[in-house]
Amino acid sequence: MIRTFLLSVLILGSSASTLLAQAPVNPEAGNDITRIDSLTQILLGNIPSHSPVGHDEARYRNGREFEALMSQIGSTIPFEYHRMVEQHIRYYMGYGEGYFNQIHERMKLYFPIFEEILDKNGLPTELKYISVIESNLNPSAVSWCGATGLWQFMPYTGKLMGMRIGYPCDDRKSIVESTQKACEYFANSQSIFNNWLMSIASYNCGPGNVQKAIRRSGGKTNFWEVLPFLPKETQNYVPKFIAVAYVLNFTEKGKNALHNDQSIVLAPTKIDSTMHLGKINEYLGTHHNLVGLNQELLNQNTDMAHGSVILMPYNASMQFIDRFDSAAAYAKYNHQVVPNNYRAPYAYPKSVPRGVQVAGATGVTSSKSGTMRVVVVVKRGQTLSAIAKTHGVTVTQIKTWNHLRSNSIQVGQRLVIQKNRR
Repeated sequence: MIRTFLLSVLILGSSASTLLAQAPVNPEAGNDITRIDSLTQILLGNIPSHSPVGHDEARYRNGREFEALMSQIGSTIPFEYHRMVEQHIRYYMGYGEGYFNQIHERMKLYFPIFEEILDKNGLPTELKYISVIESNLNPSAVSWCGATGLWQFMPYTGKLMGMRIGYPCDDRKSIVESTQKACEYFANSQSIFNNWLMSIASYNCGPGNVQKAIRRSGGKTNFWEVLPFLPKETQNYVPKFIAVAYVLNFTEKGKNALHNDQSIVLAPTKIDSTMHLGKINEYLGTHHNLVGLNQELLNQNTDMAHGSVILMPYNASMQFIDRFDSAAAYAKYNHQVVPNNYRAPYAYPKSVPRGVQVAGATGVTSSKSGTMRVVVVVKRGQTLSAIAKTHGVTVTQIKTWNHLRSNSIQVGQRLVIQKNRR
């Protein structure tokens, strides 16, 4: 693939400490560095970020025609037809122009990186659509249960896979690191199931739940026969993935000339670990948004950057390399010793906040500010309005305290409620 070959010049592969491109391996060695030719940057930038298979909506009359259509993608993932796939296609087609403009704008930035890392790991590049349904391609996304980043890793899963989660660094928000860990998760699941639809389902509910569903189905090997035995959310997960792949490849929603025809070229760039990300951005020009491209550095101090490497837009990287000495002097920060144990930057609603003791359905703790924090475990049949009425608060307050985007809650979900002490 031309894209894969060219992007390998600039994009990190399986290790964030590997510096590609002609950025300095040792910045202190001097600035007489051979730069990447500007024509290369133009060539890379003009590679489409997304090339839908069809520009207009392709009509199909039955499942056989749908699968024949989807086979044009050329993936090892079987994009099979199911009535639930049809439902999700109609659902996504109902999204407005604003939603798809935002998705295409983000695809321009993230898809080239996803494709490169997926390809380096020997995985189907179509797995990039998982990030669309997980986070809408938003590295800042945080779900009600604490799943975070482009690939929505839960704290426990992320730590189990070796990700740094806490303050001052959260690898789940790293574009490169989170994608690499997602690749490792997919590869592990595929080694267990040897079935891509099962492996994709396991990304949502875990391999254990998929194996349990297989046993409950009587040992079925066809995903759609196992589907009724999966958790409710996971039953929709795989159909949603197939629907997104269809919509972005075979409907008018999948084409956006403003964003598809070019890619944003990002260069992994060696930095000095004593620099402050915000000051680097200020030195180069705030329009480069280095903070947004390296959100895993929660305090913006680069001492936690993997291999002392951060992502920069190509032009910013070249400016930084050319003026490294003056940039380093401008961007230095007063180094503070980081404690050995991270402290969580926020409380994950799924876990009980420190100091709260759970007894039965709720937990209560007092604070010096004169308020109590109550943890309510949602029971079957309960609604937000009923919980709010019981505790003398409003639905809006509960949604604010727990970062909820809708009134939908699930059995077993933990909700933090703040009440005045009497």
